[in-house]
Amino acid sequence: MTRDVRVAYPETNLRELVRTIGEHHVHALPVVDDVRRVLGIVAVSDLLGDELTAEHVRTRLQHHGRVRLVGWTAGEIMTSPAVTIDQEQPLSQAARVLHQRHIGRLPVVDRHGRLIGILTRTDLLTVFLHSDEDLLAAVKEAIAMVDSSDSPAISAMVRHGVVVLQGSAMLLSQVLVVSDFVRRVPGIVRLDVEVTAAYDDVHPTKAGPGPTER
Repeated sequence: MTRDVRVAYPETNLRELVRTIGEHHVHALPVVDDVRRVLGIVAVSDLLGDELTAEHVRTRLQHHGRVRLVGWTAGEIMTSPAVTIDQEQPLSQAARVLHQRHIGRLPVVDRHGRLIGILTRTDLLTVFLHSDEDLLAAVKEAIAMVDSSDSPAISAMVRHGVVVLQGSAMLLSQVLVVSDFVRRVPGIVRLDVEVTAAYDDVHPTKAGPGPTER
């Protein structure tokens, strides 16, 4: 993910948009407000699309004059709302969004919708080049954050980027937490959870005894 992101504001004019895109060799600019909440995105395709053909420009000049073209703003051109992804989402979800929406970049936001970076297809390809050995080491570290014992209840195996969690745990909540931690490990292609839990403490029944009850 690129954290040093060039942005535009709703009032940024057309000339400034073109200048920024050209000087920094980017394909799109997120449009943000004064606290960096993402409002939309302006892509090169927006600047070169049918709505900005020569005929359209001539029409606007006839109706609004040359000064109006200079004042054409990102807020008017941008695609809104922009497709974004929360920073807590796994990379597999980011890859899915990029594929399903047919886009090449994805603004990454915090829980308040504020821009923290841009994720591209190239970023994802780089991440998914991790070896299975590296992934397994990272997965084991994630498991240890929940169960740091010498013989954790949940073990893992990795093949071609697919992680399989196996074992049996006392509590279902432990299985869910471990799965969530592992799912965040960069480079995982898919996560399969084959772990059983002795007690469902997430959806307990009134009649069901707890793990320590007799």
